[in-house]
Amino acid sequence: MKIVPILGHVKYHITLDPSSWIFDDRKISVEDYDDPNFDLDEFLKAQKDERAGAALPRLAASKRKYRKEEWLTKSFVMPAKIFIQNAEPLEEATAIQFSLTNGQTATVPLEEMEEGAFQFSRDGKLLTDEGPLIFLCRGKDREPVAQIEKITVI
Repeated sequence: MKIVPILGHVKYHITLDPSSWIFDDRKISVEDYDDPNFDLDEFLKAQKDERAGAALPRLAASKRKYRKEEWLTKSFVMPAKIFIQNAEPLEEATAIQFSLTNGQTATVPLEEMEEGAFQFSRDGKLLTDEGPLIFLCRGKDREPVAQIEKITVI
């Protein structure tokens, strides 16, 4: 199990534990995330409303149960913006720098985190060789960033 810290120009330094995300209702299958019709903001708003006590439509509840049965076979991502927002980037922050397990770094503009996601599982298993996290950014011509071990807001 590897935890990934978020440090740098943020109000709160936080740590991410991708091994616990399989139980988080905010996870999204990679197929849904890659769907051009998938609205990330709408999804997150529905999840927030549900956690606040809003009743789920009957179909949505059964779909969620269906997803739980696929934990062991599907690949999942978590929206990156929820973690970056929780860390509260300072006003001067402009980018995210990923420190990778091979000693290299990759930099992504802060605004790209809005549509980005962290892949944490593939085929029902935690990422090991290319993990613990892979940053994906849909709608951008950006290669996935793999082997993330630290996230620094710069």
